[in-house]
Amino acid sequence: MANDWSDLTKRVARGIAEVRKTTGAELVAESQPVPLAGRIAQRVIELRRRRREDTHRFVLVLPFGEAEVRVELSPQDYAALTREMVRFWNEQGEAASRTPVPLQEEDGE
Repeated sequence: MANDWSDLTKRVARGIAEVRKTTGAELVAESQPVPLAGRIAQRVIELRRRRREDTHRFVLVLPFGEAEVRVELSPQDYAALTREMVRFWNEQGEAASRTPVPLQEEDGE
């Protein structure tokens, strides 16, 4: 039983450390609101500066269920993600701009 509490304590401490990394950062810039996954438009990218380390990080704010997921990227990772998105849009062209169409249900039953 003691191991269970020790493990739980360690996981809580790690979680608190991760939250401090994000909350210890000041907002430098944010994107314009964008509607994602049928939700009301909100910002999806933040540029934050960590005061303690004096570094900059990009934070992707993505909808997930009732809440949101925040993914922190270094400037190099953000640049790589942006290049990949541009490559995708260039390859897909007009098809990527169309609204997704739901799949038709089969009446086989």
